[in-house]
Amino acid sequence: MTSPFDEPNSSVAGETPVTRHQRVLCHLVADVLGVSDVGADDGFVALGGDSIIAMQLVSRARKAGLRITVGDVLTRRDMAALAQTATTLDRERASVVDSGVGAVVTTPIMHWLRERGGPVDTYNQFAVLRTPAGLTRPRLIAMTQALLDHHDILRLRLSVPGDGADWALETLPPGAVDAASVVRRADVAGHPEQDLAALVRQESDAARDRLRPREGNVLQAVWCDAGPDRRGLLALVVHHLAVDSISWRVLAADLATAWQAVEKGAAIALDPVPVSFRRWSHVLAEQAHSRTAVAELPGWLDRLRPGAARFGDRARVPGQDLESRDRSFTESLPAEFTEALLTTVPSLFNAGINDVLLAGLALALGDWHRARGTAGDGTALLHLEGHGREDALAEVDLSRTVGWFTSLFPIRLDLGETDRAEPHAAGPAVGDAVKRIKEQVRAVPDKGVRYSLLRHLNPETGALLKEAAQPEFVFNYLGRFEVADDADWSVVPEYGTGLDDTGSGMPMAHSIEVNAATVDRADGPELRATWAWADSVVSEADTRELAQAWFRSLRTLVAHAREPGAGGLTPSDLTLSSLSQHELEEIESDLRAF
Repeated sequence: MTSPFDEPNSSVAGETPVTRHQRVLCHLVADVLGVSDVGADDGFVALGGDSIIAMQLVSRARKAGLRITVGDVLTRRDMAALAQTATTLDRERASVVDSGVGAVVTTPIMHWLRERGGPVDTYNQFAVLRTPAGLTRPRLIAMTQALLDHHDILRLRLSVPGDGADWALETLPPGAVDAASVVRRADVAGHPEQDLAALVRQESDAARDRLRPREGNVLQAVWCDAGPDRRGLLALVVHHLAVDSISWRVLAADLATAWQAVEKGAAIALDPVPVSFRRWSHVLAEQAHSRTAVAELPGWLDRLRPGAARFGDRARVPGQDLESRDRSFTESLPAEFTEALLTTVPSLFNAGINDVLLAGLALALGDWHRARGTAGDGTALLHLEGHGREDALAEVDLSRTVGWFTSLFPIRLDLGETDRAEPHAAGPAVGDAVKRIKEQVRAVPDKGVRYSLLRHLNPETGALLKEAAQPEFVFNYLGRFEVADDADWSVVPEYGTGLDDTGSGMPMAHSIEVNAATVDRADGPELRATWAWADSVVSEADTRELAQAWFRSLRTLVAHAREPGAGGLTPSDLTLSSLSQHELEEIESDLRAF
């Protein structure tokens, strides 16, 4: 059978993919999104894609010989338009030797952690993966050694001066970390299935306590061996300085690749990493003083002006509330609503999933604060987390780079005089909220990637931003995770998808923290949100009420999307951006009349 990558170009017109570029991209999009029959007139966002999956698509396209950008993936209306932007990589340029070994610049998110205070050694992310029958400890050691030697950040060593000076970080040479010293085997063969969760949690906690970033030990692996004929589980615990949510996708894929090799008795050969984390850290340091970055300062100070809605009757005291599993809960939105939130609603408004989720959150926060008399000037000041791998700073391929890239930046959500007389009705006010929030999100330059540079890597601008008002609410959408229940080396969703785990004594950085992700299951995608709160500021009951209000707003958005005339463009969608939202809607109304 001929591969779609090998067929020659065709000039036949139609909705099916007709050129080689179209066929390659349609095939890859179907693969990364887990859908079938992607046509030339299908749009990536309309099919449920987001910026994180777009990065995976860019990486796979490169392997297939095509160069595209994340920006093109997210903004081109369909596969045909995306294919027109793609260029052929006939032969990859010889890459500059970039081993990633040596001094690493402390990145903005690392500075944020340092300023947060509390114990550093146990701050981690963990994920639990399914392992195949036939796995042995020697095989797992060989696979883990391949990961350690291939990804420089997994050999990170942290130095913390006693005088309060900045941290010093370096990546050690390949071979410096012995996989045999970080891999543990736990015999769970005699335990019933219902006891496994508690055992895995116990082993993960013990692995967390073995982390020693000051000794270059940032990864621990615990293989829960269920016996030679049963599939087991692998708990991977990685210090947060060395991993983020996108990194887990890379590590899981590399373990699958490594397993294919050891099963055959072949040498392990992992896909190359075009750019090391060390190199990226130096890019950030260079950009912090650039004219482009400094020019953004007035906009950030305006977003951080005082007056936004407040949480509780008194300000949170830094260090008073500590992270605790006892003060968190997870809620899920059924597939019937999540599917529409990922596809129909963004498509109608030419928006991204983050725009939709934040619009629902703005509606919920408005109602919640008004009921408590804490609405302030009617705006909501939030911290947003982003994946941070933005090509606005440098045109480099970070899709294979493991590390902590997270960006953190403020945004002010303002619904204005939106009619809230019927807060749960699916009327025009809900659509207006999406349009307003979408424009406010798009007004953030380059997804906020320079804010943290100004805040943490530029002393002059950092002093001003540190004294400004600070958000007490943080929102993080981790993206979409495909969970193949029967696949080896897939993430087991019941244990989370790479969420932070701090150990004891880590101060909370916000009054309310929300981490959301979409998990693709056999019966459809499910939006899961984990909420945590500072007990001295807000109660569990109040936090649960806000969580329920958010999901209620999202369901209302789905209902609104089914109404005639729902959706529409906003000024940022057009070159003629001088049009107001009202003028644009009048034009759309006139066009509908025809």
